[in-house]
Amino acid sequence: MLCERDVSNARILDDREFLFELKLDGVRIIADKKKDRVSLSYRKKRDATASYPEIVDAVRALPHERLVLDGEIVAFDDEGRPDFERLGTRIQSWGKDARHAATKVPVMYVVFDVLEAGDRDLTKMPIEDRKRVLEELIPPKGTHIRVHPTFDTGKQLFELCRAHKLEGVVAKRRGSLYRVGDRTKDWIKVKCELDVDLVVVGWTEGDGTRYGSIGALDLGAYDREGKLVARGSVGSGLDGDTMDILLDALKVLEVKKPVLEGGRLVAKRGRHFVKPEIVVSVRYTGLTGEGLMRHPVFRGIRPDVSPRDCTVPQ
Repeated sequence: MLCERDVSNARILDDREFLFELKLDGVRIIADKKKDRVSLSYRKKRDATASYPEIVDAVRALPHERLVLDGEIVAFDDEGRPDFERLGTRIQSWGKDARHAATKVPVMYVVFDVLEAGDRDLTKMPIEDRKRVLEELIPPKGTHIRVHPTFDTGKQLFELCRAHKLEGVVAKRRGSLYRVGDRTKDWIKVKCELDVDLVVVGWTEGDGTRYGSIGALDLGAYDREGKLVARGSVGSGLDGDTMDILLDALKVLEVKKPVLEGGRLVAKRGRHFVKPEIVVSVRYTGLTGEGLMRHPVFRGIRPDVSPRDCTVPQ
């Protein structure tokens, strides 16, 4: 179940028809437990089990032989705030490397919904009832897994987000069911800062300290007609390890011509075009008249987001 963007100019924060949660700056994960077998998957259904072994252990220890949970895996900074950039280390690790990474960057599975418990399909239950089931399932002070708290009002929560530079608030309609795969107005996100998920459509070779690597990523998003259009480029925020991972992946996806259907991406020396399959998160300060991002900064790779979910920033 996916969120719609807020179009009420934050008036929804006072709407008594909704419950409210903090919007977490992590990766969305579905945890599926069948007896002792536990699998974790991103929104794109890409397997994430080997990247978060401590979360697998925590889910395996929960009651019920059969469970399906929905939540967010989050890494926290020194002040206890979700830190997506720090989480990048875990996204890019798996197997033995993940066990080692877990000692340096611990993560928490913050669970906000339950789809199945035992032999019960809970998706047709109202959200309030699903929340009560979660409270019964998950220990209140787990080391690696916790229930995400819910609030009756959103305005003060949103002000807290602004004061502490948190991402924002999610409003969830009281009485709503869990609609698998749907993007629905029953869940609405209200963001404090400007950030967006965009799909990589090309890259340019770096020079100077980035010689032999990536200078910048060319990015696109889908408009209302479903056309892939240019949204600018980003180079700031890319670190060496991430560039190495991206470079290996992008070389496999290279094509001869731009895949964009709108906007301009001019062929030039050192620019490479790729199939639109890798999604990244970018923070920006605003948009130009042409819809390109101002002062974009790379935040991380988004394996949990489908390219088709990358839409034009508003």
